[in-house]
Amino acid sequence: MADYATESARKLLQELKMTAGKYAIFALSARKKYTSLMLNQEPEVRRIFMKAGDQVSKEIRSLRNRGYGSRLNDRYLEPLMKTLRETNIPQSLRERMNQYIIKGVDAGTSYSFDITRLHISSAKIPVEPLERMIFRTNKQAVDAMWARSENGLMLSDRIWQKGIKARHSMTEIIQDGIKNGEDPVKTARFIEQYVRRGKKTLSGDYPEMMERMGNRIPSDLSYEALRLVRTETAAAFGEGTIAAARVSPSYTGMKWVLSGAHPKPDICDELAGADHGMGRGVWPVGEEPHMPAHPNCLCVLISVHEDLDLFMGRLNQWTKNPSSQPDLEDWYENVYSKVA
Repeated sequence: MADYATESARKLLQELKMTAGKYAIFALSARKKYTSLMLNQEPEVRRIFMKAGDQVSKEIRSLRNRGYGSRLNDRYLEPLMKTLRETNIPQSLRERMNQYIIKGVDAGTSYSFDITRLHISSAKIPVEPLERMIFRTNKQAVDAMWARSENGLMLSDRIWQKGIKARHSMTEIIQDGIKNGEDPVKTARFIEQYVRRGKKTLSGDYPEMMERMGNRIPSDLSYEALRLVRTETAAAFGEGTIAAARVSPSYTGMKWVLSGAHPKPDICDELAGADHGMGRGVWPVGEEPHMPAHPNCLCVLISVHEDLDLFMGRLNQWTKNPSSQPDLEDWYENVYSKVA
């Protein structure tokens, strides 16, 4: 499995480098940012749920020590519900998601903006408008992410749903323990292990509780939240990639790069195989596909830019005679110089 993952990553990097050409160093830098962000998400998201579970289990033990009973009973319910509310899983998820979106957008915009920075510095064009352009583009992309809706629900609503579902799952465990008069310490340990290892690993230690729980609690408490985080981070990367490319003067199209870890054909194969006369998988400006194509999609977008030497030759001609390159003059006058 590890060898397969390594080979898949190698193929994707090779495709990115081939597409980027002389801009490969910028493509690899953007990919590194994105990969690092995605790799750190699982432990960070899981810690939110582990912390919440630990708070609840700690309170269960505290209540037992304070004389609430050697078996779970109705007296436990009110203080434990208060503790669950105070864990505020939705707020913690939202704060973490906001960081992921900001970083995902930055990773996405960095490739085209690094290319543009190279171009304007070589042509001795003032750099201040570029810095303002980066700030504005990134902010607009982040705002667009929070404004997206899915099935009528804004991102904040979907985050809230995942957090509340986790809270309800722990409530189910507590209520089941009260109904059956479980040992408080046993229930506390169950919650601690459940938030760390998932439901399937607990059958041997808690057979009766697991039989009673059935499908009332998810197999993995943090899985749905983690999937949402991954999907929205990928979308943020894609949003940033497209937004920055569209204000880059050398941008010619957007390529969908198929992940090497792609076991069966789906919509991603169609996106990567599309032919618009610019090369396999390259989409025209204004028709860019948005990533991810589906939850847990590992494909990526990379903007296609005019060959470095060819573009620099045109840029140098433009600096001497702006009318010689109408597209660059239009970009400078109507995009670059008008950045607020």
